Amino acid sequence: MPPYTPHKTTNHPEEEICRLLAADDWRGMELMFRVYYKRLVVWADTFVEDMQLAEDIVQELFITLWEKKRRKTLQSSTLSSFLFVSVRNQCYHRLEKRDVLRHTVDLNEVNTAFEEYNEKHDYIITRILDEIEKLPPRSQEIMLAVFVDGLKYREVAEKYHISLSTVKTLLGNAVRKLKEQLGTEGLAVFLFFFRIKK
Repeated sequence: MPPYTPHKTTNHPEEEICRLLAADDWRGMELMFRVYYKRLVVWADTFVEDMQLAEDIVQELFITLWEKKRRKTLQSSTLSSFLFVSVRNQCYHRLEKRDVLRHTVDLNEVNTAFEEYNEKHDYIITRILDEIEKLPPRSQEIMLAVFVDGLKYREVAEKYHISLSTVKTLLGNAVRKLKEQLGTEGLAVFLFFFRIKK
């Protein structure tokens, strides 16, 4: 089956994703992957702090969605929230399994204590991802290559066939733009969660 190519550019790909999935059309998964995969992996990594595990979690979610009839009932208006909440819940599940003290800890108390933090975390990270998507395409690529893929500046320059100085300039401009939109606190959160992985 040929790759899915929309007939026209749309600001709401969720409608097309849900339509295709409801029709058992695999291209719906392909489109959802293109639109959401990278964002969901970044989102998962802010919880598990392990990029490989983050990718596994998102891939498993996509596979589960395709294998189960749940995909037929997805709604375009709630698709984004559904995906992000599902990934977050799976991250919590993985972290709970990894916690050797889980049998001696009252998880209800832990959840209550961190409820306010989690809500703020969700809001800030989602806003950061939204602001990154507003950057020019090449700036987005540079930001994701450095902060998500963990590439060094020289590796980014080689990957995109641009000079080292261009990488630094684009990255600097992108970070300044994020600071303008997110403020100092938001930028600090970005640098903390999306730290360079050497």
